[in-house]
Amino acid sequence: MKHSLKWGALGLCAYVVFLLIKLPAVQVLGNLSLPPNIKLQGVKGTIWNGQAMNATVQGLPVSNIQWTLEFWPLLMGKISANISAGNIRQADAIAFLGDVSFSSDRIQLTDVQAYLPTNLMISLVPLPFPVNAQGRFKVQVTELDYGQSCQALKGNGQWLNAKVAGVEGMIDLGNFTADMVCENNNIQLSVKEPNSFGLTANATIPANFKFSVSGRFKPATNLPAEVHQAAQFFGNQDAQGYYTIKF
Repeated sequence: MKHSLKWGALGLCAYVVFLLIKLPAVQVLGNLSLPPNIKLQGVKGTIWNGQAMNATVQGLPVSNIQWTLEFWPLLMGKISANISAGNIRQADAIAFLGDVSFSSDRIQLTDVQAYLPTNLMISLVPLPFPVNAQGRFKVQVTELDYGQSCQALKGNGQWLNAKVAGVEGMIDLGNFTADMVCENNNIQLSVKEPNSFGLTANATIPANFKFSVSGRFKPATNLPAEVHQAAQFFGNQDAQGYYTIKF
C-alpha cells in the first residue's frame, strides 16, 4: 500500500511539473495584472518561453516580443525575464534586448539596449513648432531601478545619424550623446557639446512622462540659413550667441 502511495505521489508530482512547464502564456497573462501602461496582443507559447506579436508600452508600439522567464524570482513575487523585441535592422521600429524584472510597483532593467525611431520620440517632446526628423535613438542602460520614482540609473543615449527636414531636403546634424542618471527621483538626460547644434541641455522625465527641457544651443555656422532662421523661434540670442531652451 505504501509502495503504491509512493508511486502515486511521484506520478502526481510529475504531472504537476509537466503542467507548469507547458503552462500556456495566454492563460496566465489573461489573469495577470500587468502595469496599466503595458498591453499585449497575439500571445502564444508557454509562460516560460513565450511570444507576443504586438504590444503597447507607455503608448509606444512594439512588435515581436519574445521572453524567457526565470522561475525562482516568482517565489518572491517578482517577474524576471530576458526580453527581446522588434528588429534591430528595422530603422522605423522599436527594438529592445535585455533583462527586465518587475513587481506590482517596481521595475528593474539590467544590460538593456534599445533603438527608438526619431520621428516617434520627437512626437512626445513639446517643441514650439513641428519638426520632421530622421535617425534613431540608441539607449544603453546598465542599471535602472524605478518604483514610484527613479531610484537608480546608469546609462547613456545617442541620436544616431540625426537629420531634420529643410526646404531643399534633409539636413545632416551628425550624432548627439546624452548621459542618463536619476536626479530628484526623476530620469535626467544631459546633453553636452561638442555637437553641430552647440547644444547643452538637461531633459527631465518624471513618472508621467511629461518631458521638460532646459538648456541652450548655437547652431554651427556651416548649417543652412534656414536652421539659423528656425532657431529664432526660441527668442533672442545671448551675448555669446546662444539661444535658450526651456519648455
